[in-house]
Amino acid sequence: MVDRGEPIVIVGGGIGGLALALSLHDAGFDAVDVYESAAVTAELGVGINVLPHAVRELDELGVAAELERNAVATEELVYFSSHGQRIWSDRRGRSAGYRWPQLSIHRGRLLAVLYRAFLDRLGPERIHHGHHLAAVSDHGDHASAHFSDRGSGATRASIEGSVVVGCDGVHSAVRAALVPDEGPPIWNGITMWRGITEAPSFLGGRTMFMAGHFERRVVVYPIEERGDRRLVNWVAELRTDDGRPMPPQEWDHRVDRAQVLDAFADASFDFCDVGSLIAGADAVFQYPMVDRDPLDSWIR
Repeated sequence: MVDRGEPIVIVGGGIGGLALALSLHDAGFDAVDVYESAAVTAELGVGINVLPHAVRELDELGVAAELERNAVATEELVYFSSHGQRIWSDRRGRSAGYRWPQLSIHRGRLLAVLYRAFLDRLGPERIHHGHHLAAVSDHGDHASAHFSDRGSGATRASIEGSVVVGCDGVHSAVRAALVPDEGPPIWNGITMWRGITEAPSFLGGRTMFMAGHFERRVVVYPIEERGDRRLVNWVAELRTDDGRPMPPQEWDHRVDRAQVLDAFADASFDFCDVGSLIAGADAVFQYPMVDRDPLDSWIR
């Protein structure tokens, strides 16, 4: 049992780390510090879907209303064939009878709402930018987190806490300390290209759709309402592991839109021109679709 006055060290100041810090503060834990590798907290990324059970938790933290003002409350998910033939649909969020909506939002907007709440409630002195985790030491009844500067490699600080929590992503340094021989994330052979584009409203303005099949499909949904237009998040997924190496595992890896336009040239439908979405994006990001297997234990 952790005493509410003992220090808790959270590694990673993204969505997970900030949400955890707010939850701990709401539960009465006062000594909560977040250590973030980046030099600043910035509104980066593309779209994300927050499902009703997650919105419920954010509502308990008092930020759901602000999130909804910056999002689209998705009402329907529709599946289409590769030729745009409607296959199946399902109501989402409040439209499906939940008390909370499904929110489609820009990841940066979600992070910004959590960050402002963190600064208001815990204070700016509780977040420490420019601290990249180098190692973790387990002392039995407490732990130490050792930080460096990501750019120079210079030592920054060693911080002791009753608990050190890893919220530092798919390449988690905390997880690597727990399971040092795990190896890299597992690639399922799918490459994703992602972007956001302002476009005309489609399918009622609050619909998310998927078209195609597992080895070649597009996922499209609006994340911001702009009158009769929408800011639209799109994902193009293609199996590319036939003798080719895995793409770089970097969230900000930009590529020439021509490669995805060539692969999805015919993925345009009477209700939405996906080709125009791809062509109109300010930037196209490429990622491999990777995951981790569950651990036998998440705690030491």
